[in-house]
Amino acid sequence: MQLMSPHEPLLVKEPANLKQSVVLVAAALLSSGAVLAQTGIPTPRSVEKPAAGGVPMGPLTAYPSVSYEVQRNDNIFLQAPGSPSLVKDTIQVLKPAVRLEGRTGAHQFGFGLGFESGRYSDSSADDYNNNNAFVNLDLNRGGRVTARLNANHVDAHDPRGSTTDAATAVPNRYRQQTLGGIFGYGAPGAQGRFELELGTLDKSYTNNRASTFVNDRSDNSLGGTFYWRIAPRTQLLAQVKRTDIDFSDPASTLDSKETRYLGGVTWEATAATTGLFKIGQVRKDFNSGLRPDFNGTGWEAQVRWSPLTYSQWEFMNARAPRETAGNFGDFVLGSNYAAKWTHAWNSRFSTIANASHATDSYKGVARNDKIDTLGLKASYQMRRWLSFGGEYTWQKRDSDVDSADYKRNVFMLFLSATL
Repeated sequence: MQLMSPHEPLLVKEPANLKQSVVLVAAALLSSGAVLAQTGIPTPRSVEKPAAGGVPMGPLTAYPSVSYEVQRNDNIFLQAPGSPSLVKDTIQVLKPAVRLEGRTGAHQFGFGLGFESGRYSDSSADDYNNNNAFVNLDLNRGGRVTARLNANHVDAHDPRGSTTDAATAVPNRYRQQTLGGIFGYGAPGAQGRFELELGTLDKSYTNNRASTFVNDRSDNSLGGTFYWRIAPRTQLLAQVKRTDIDFSDPASTLDSKETRYLGGVTWEATAATTGLFKIGQVRKDFNSGLRPDFNGTGWEAQVRWSPLTYSQWEFMNARAPRETAGNFGDFVLGSNYAAKWTHAWNSRFSTIANASHATDSYKGVARNDKIDTLGLKASYQMRRWLSFGGEYTWQKRDSDVDSADYKRNVFMLFLSATL
């Protein structure tokens, strides 16, 4: 299970890892501005991957990488059992990438480029090339006044059948740009600390415009979080965040203002346990009177437990609204429960097991989905710079709309290399 966010670098969609509801967890957690650090003393049996080799380039160090995957997907279009459109296929995926990192004084910065090319054995109409670029700046790290800035450009696609958009002959492609910043005031050990968060997102589709034009939109967000230390490793927090969501279509009635009032706690109870929990009110007010507003409870939670340096558990849960696709309903109220176990069995062999349960309630239309996912990945570190392995993912969706049900099995073999 890979948790994703629009602000995360080197993010490209993969047909073998379509867990749309799981995105809710990552986006909600990353929006808090709190980063849960991985704990544990590094040993040869650490859950951390071996450090990749870099190429010095003046003040920067370049870290190139490449991976090759072969996937066998028994339901590439996520069709209901017995559907004549249920198609199996084999996909080959190549993913080269490079990131550059540097440091000067208390400032850290990073840049990166990623590319993903997927080729289907039979359904060549679904072949794709995705790419993205990102910039991250971490200014005055550890000081009283800090700033974390990021910019990201993504050129990617929605695999056919993965959204509620109308059926098309080729996948819908889009470009997405995000800019964000978190400005903090308060020394790391201070009693109180404040963070101001600014962000903008612009997403526009580039093909199949007869149907995809309704999905073009821009989001602008402003938020603030106040932290109050109540123990050496525990802080209470209060957060307010507002997002203005504007669709480009002049006839759209989906424009809205989303506001979150959350309170909670972050902690590092021991050297092996960190956590974040926030809960509160979420409002979604539509500009048009044709759509009913929403006022309900939302929450975000993550716990990371490392009982051993070579074994780590992660538990995640979130509930929040997200935008719909293809004008299907007003919005989607999603919730997700997920767990992941990473274990290094020895210095070379490691596994990742994951499970999640998600529910999607489509407001404004009569549809409710339940999505269950199980996955197991095994990796063998042949050399510090070379690893290979396999992964299996099972996914099932039960919907009260029978045609939206599906089951899918994906088997994958991969080879990854760094310097």
